[in-house]
Amino acid sequence: MEDVGKQIQKLKKLDESAENLIHLGNLYLKKQDKLEARYYFQQAIEKYPSHIEGYIKLGEFSLEQNKLKEANNHFSKAYDIDSKNVEVLIGLIKTHLKRDGLSFADRYSEKAIKVAPENVEILFLAGLTKLKQHNIFYAKKYLNLAMEKQDAEFMPFIRFYLGVLLVKQGLFETALDHFRAIQESAPFQNIDLKNGQALRNNVAYTEFRVGNIEKAEKLFVELTSTAKAVDPYIWVNLGQIYWIQNKVEDAVKALETAHKMDSRSWPWMRETREYLETGEKGLAQKINGLMKENPNGLNLGMYLGCVIPNRYPFIDAASRHVLDAMKVGVAELEGAGCCPAPGVFRSFDINTWMTLGARNITIAEDMNRNMCIMCNGCFGTLNDINTELKEDKTKRDFVNKQLKEIGKEFKGTVDAEHLVWILFNDIGIENIKKKIVHKLGYKVAVHYGCHIIKPSHNKPWADSSETPEFIDKLVEITGCQSVSYRDKLMCCGAGGGLRGSEKEISLDFTRDKLESIRNAGVDIIIDCCPFCHLQLDLGQMEINGLFKDKISAPFKIPVIYITQLLGLAMGMDPYRLGLQKTPVPKGLPPFTPVDSIFTQLSDDLDL
Repeated sequence: MEDVGKQIQKLKKLDESAENLIHLGNLYLKKQDKLEARYYFQQAIEKYPSHIEGYIKLGEFSLEQNKLKEANNHFSKAYDIDSKNVEVLIGLIKTHLKRDGLSFADRYSEKAIKVAPENVEILFLAGLTKLKQHNIFYAKKYLNLAMEKQDAEFMPFIRFYLGVLLVKQGLFETALDHFRAIQESAPFQNIDLKNGQALRNNVAYTEFRVGNIEKAEKLFVELTSTAKAVDPYIWVNLGQIYWIQNKVEDAVKALETAHKMDSRSWPWMRETREYLETGEKGLAQKINGLMKENPNGLNLGMYLGCVIPNRYPFIDAASRHVLDAMKVGVAELEGAGCCPAPGVFRSFDINTWMTLGARNITIAEDMNRNMCIMCNGCFGTLNDINTELKEDKTKRDFVNKQLKEIGKEFKGTVDAEHLVWILFNDIGIENIKKKIVHKLGYKVAVHYGCHIIKPSHNKPWADSSETPEFIDKLVEITGCQSVSYRDKLMCCGAGGGLRGSEKEISLDFTRDKLESIRNAGVDIIIDCCPFCHLQLDLGQMEINGLFKDKISAPFKIPVIYITQLLGLAMGMDPYRLGLQKTPVPKGLPPFTPVDSIFTQLSDDLDL
């Protein structure tokens, strides 16, 4: 300290210059006197406004104190002086990352890469920016390039974010290797600080996703009992670990702790208690109490099809709750049968297929309600038949001759509508927006399926059948991001009788689609068809066994129906939407667990 003091006194005797003022500021920094250091940096920019160093130092000061607007002003002035200065570009990237100004951070990181392509900090920040933008390909590219530099200062941070990226891609074992490698590094040792908690949360979270439930529980318990204070989402994570082990009392205590800290972390505390008290009977009462008729509004006849009531009844429940929230009356189509399936029945006997489908439509006609259809295949059949019989008198006369034997007649007085079309057009996105109370923030892979958009000549969205956006738009009003991925409109692999006749070929289609989805790094898959849902849900489990030597890691991507997502965003609890049960069912749908949608990975550090 004495040497620094002598240097300061010596410098003060010299003629004033920008260099001397900056040097004085740096010397005061060595003395830990930030106030005096700031004074000299301020003097430097006031007296020598074309000298860049003072702006950089003040920008770093402001950034450290989280005065982001001030930091941006200083770095921007420095950028005007020298737009290729590496320190300036790094400062601007960091500032905009903290401000969530990702487009600006990306702009400066791309420029910085051109200026200093070998600079490890720039490669790291560019990778982090791309990761926050969910540009998985380039995030991985830049982070891997940064890792190759073997820079000890940045290596722990690079490994952390590579771990985060790999978790997003479902490569959990490899992610764990990165997280474990940095547990003893200085930036992550203190569990009372943000970085230490973030790493330990991620290790425990990833152990949970691997399937090491008891180990994950132990790690979360250690974290919550040892750290002075933890974020509420860590308590939610622990609560979910307890829940899936049917440790209900422990789960409730953990969720209550989170709720008391921040009610938004688990907003369904009242519903959790209610569900545990009333169980399936309480859920049934909620269903029975839903609106069956709105005298002044929209009323529908709910067509269930085959797969929903037999495999995924929670799709029906979630859809009814969402429609009820939108003041839609929903009644049963009593006596309805199989649609029948478009790929199989139509191929064998088109007249029988058309007659059976027309019979279902007449039930809705007798009720004077349009049909609400939750399945793409059912929609394909019933919409095709309804359209053809309305337009073709010869076919209509033939079908009515058959129907006359059971006292029915097709009149062509109702529409056979897919639930998604009802939500998107009859109710309308703007009206649904008014009901959104939670912004969810998931990265979503939307799966349209085939029959909802093809053949296009009789579909309500014919003009966008090659590049549909209607489900993506429904997804994004919830606060989620619909992520682009290769072969988005590719068949799930189940249709046309392929799953029943050539199961291995069917699953190979699905495997290819799932690989594209995994590479995109999404949190969940959203669909609008229970048969697609079956193929993407149960199919993951089947692929993990059948193609275990071909896939990089087992698939564990939660599959959620569109109304389950909308219901969560509308504030509905996960129990009535079929997203959580206790005891947790074994060997029943959903086959791929969806628990992870209520848990949270840490992806933010103090850098």
